[in-house]
Amino acid sequence: MLKLPSELAVSQVEELHQLLLQELEIEQDITIDISEVTRIDTASIQLLCALQKHFLTVSHKLIWHGNSQALLNSVEELGLTEFLALNDRN
Repeated sequence: MLKLPSELAVSQVEELHQLLLQELEIEQDITIDISEVTRIDTASIQLLCALQKHFLTVSHKLIWHGNSQALLNSVEELGLTEFLALNDRN
């Protein structure tokens, strides 16, 4: 399980990208814990969308764990809740 930090801003996108690439090397489902996210910007959401797009092309899936009202609100404002399948989280 990959736990996201409380703040996800453009300054952390490269680090998050590297973590996600490491997770992708395992070639299995990835669970992302969003429970501590209190702030997220569009660059970080774009990275999560790219990850989801990748998972739509392979036989694995992205699993969301926890709840983050900040992330949910930001994703909803951008109209990406359904694409990221955030309503299907654990």
